[in-house]
Amino acid sequence: MAHSIQFFTRPGRVICLGSAGRNYFCADIQLLRWQICRDGNMKYDAIVAGLGPAGATAAYEISKKGFNVLALDKQKHPRYKPCGGGLTAKIEKILEPDFKSVVERIIYKVNFTYKGTGDIRAVSRHPIVYMVMRDVFDNFLVEKARAAGAEIHEQEKVTHVEEEKDSVIVMTEKNMYSSKLLIGADGVNGIVARSLGLKPKKRTAVLIEGEVKVKEKVFNRVSEEIQFDFGSVPYGYGWIFPKADHLSLGVGGLKEMIKNPKPYYSGFLSDQYILDDIESERKFGYTIPIFDGESKIAGFRTMLVGDAAALVDPFLAEGIYYAVRSGQIAAEVASAVLHGNTTTASYHKRIAQEIYPEFQYARKIGMVFYTFPKLGYELLKRYPEFYELIFDIVRGEASYEQLLGKMKSKAGIEILAYLGLLKTRPRDVRETYDSIADQYDSYAFFWKNTMGKGVWKYFEEMLKENIKDGATILDAGTGTGEAIKAILKNSNPSKVVGIDISKGMLKIAREKIKDKRVSFEVQDISTLPYPDNSFDVVTSTWALETLKEPKKTVTEFLRVINEDGYVIYVFHSLPNNIMGRLYSYFMKQQLKKKYELRLLTPKERPFHKCGRSSIASFAGGLVTVVVLRKCCSVTDETAPCLIGEEEIPNS
Repeated sequence: MAHSIQFFTRPGRVICLGSAGRNYFCADIQLLRWQICRDGNMKYDAIVAGLGPAGATAAYEISKKGFNVLALDKQKHPRYKPCGGGLTAKIEKILEPDFKSVVERIIYKVNFTYKGTGDIRAVSRHPIVYMVMRDVFDNFLVEKARAAGAEIHEQEKVTHVEEEKDSVIVMTEKNMYSSKLLIGADGVNGIVARSLGLKPKKRTAVLIEGEVKVKEKVFNRVSEEIQFDFGSVPYGYGWIFPKADHLSLGVGGLKEMIKNPKPYYSGFLSDQYILDDIESERKFGYTIPIFDGESKIAGFRTMLVGDAAALVDPFLAEGIYYAVRSGQIAAEVASAVLHGNTTTASYHKRIAQEIYPEFQYARKIGMVFYTFPKLGYELLKRYPEFYELIFDIVRGEASYEQLLGKMKSKAGIEILAYLGLLKTRPRDVRETYDSIADQYDSYAFFWKNTMGKGVWKYFEEMLKENIKDGATILDAGTGTGEAIKAILKNSNPSKVVGIDISKGMLKIAREKIKDKRVSFEVQDISTLPYPDNSFDVVTSTWALETLKEPKKTVTEFLRVINEDGYVIYVFHSLPNNIMGRLYSYFMKQQLKKKYELRLLTPKERPFHKCGRSSIASFAGGLVTVVVLRKCCSVTDETAPCLIGEEEIPNS
């Protein structure tokens, strides 16, 4: 019975090989490398690990330049690959025209919907998307690489790689190879990146896709257009892509927002009136990396491409174009490196110049559309120029920077109006937050990942610094419990009480937080029902702006903490600088018909500047984090802090 050879490393640069259930032979990796060189097996200029679009393109382009290339893949092509299979039309600018031989449909029409309703049908005079099946398209690219001279080894999985001074050693389940360069094209969480400690910044999206055959009447209804549905899944979208004789459809969203996409998939099919007309269906779950910032994607002799480098558009979640393009760039750099003209560091520089800037703008646009899907849908409905510009972007004729600029100039005030949640009257506060309770976590997610990123980090630092083990805590205006989650993450309290005026928000908080130490109560935070000295710490985040007299409320917070307790709170206020104040005034004038946007004025801000308080401002004074002690008084922010007869001087 045959046994497959296995390679693995042990501490001290030792490599072992053997077969399952048998004894292993181990040796120093340098000795094995010498053996490879002696036997003449170090013959490759470049090795490509992975033969998706990125790897196959890199293998093709490097081979075309006359270099010896070995390309490895753990599967045999053609193989099925779960993917929508949409090639954005700008692929024409970088691929040779023969790719159209594997295109199943050319799309000129797009339908945007919100939770399956409200069709926004848009038509372009030029192609928007080329539809392919990934098994056919990928195999097409692999065969081009083979024809160009690449040595293709299929069903050979890479298990480990080592970078040396003058070579890269690549170990597989079957053999060991050496080359001058390595292209890591082995996808999200690939072995190349993990072996070399390269960690592209990414968020992970989870998706379910179905290859679905439907009744002819349904297929004919949707076969000439692609559909994007906002709101069908948190922080993502649903899609329907028509192929030659069936539909590729599915849902996908950020993993941190959805744990299991299966219910969303079923709901999406139901919303599209497809469930009852399915003739056959194959479903597949998978993950993709979403770009989340510039990061190291090149080693001393290695370059990561495609999904392995997290080169996926943060707005459209499109990765094939960037896989192909990064493979081409890696090939150009590889040629220059092999000729002694540059280093692999220039690959990172090329990606940083050509791809990263667009991704940064795309990420900001995605924040709006996926955090607030109804808003994104309404913007497309009201401003056709937005989707026309998106068409230009996918054709490579416009940029995300232009789209973001147009969104700001055309709809900036409307976006702010949509995000305006705060009211001045408690009854309005209750009604407002009850009405948006199911969306609030999306708002919080958006805020914490945009302008509030530094604020929230600092708030968590204050929790960690000032909450002792076993403390009792009151979270005033707890909302959906985000601050309580931060408290539990950064401290070990014995009891946490979350209070809020909105029953809808508390319902979600109870569903999210099951910790036995935590309880929730419906209370007005301006008049606390607790005796003096009831808690060790009171926290409050963005609740004071909803009140007429925030200073009186903070005085209540101070009343209920123990003598050595802390009050930690965060609020928005009117910026001190004149431009900030003019901007805030203009914003409030524009929004007054829809919302009363509340920014605390300088007189309302509950400060106390003394030796026992801490004040940190962000965004030019728009957001403030305050830490107070029992002795502090917010009725006079400059008054000395008195502890018995001892006076603490102002800081």
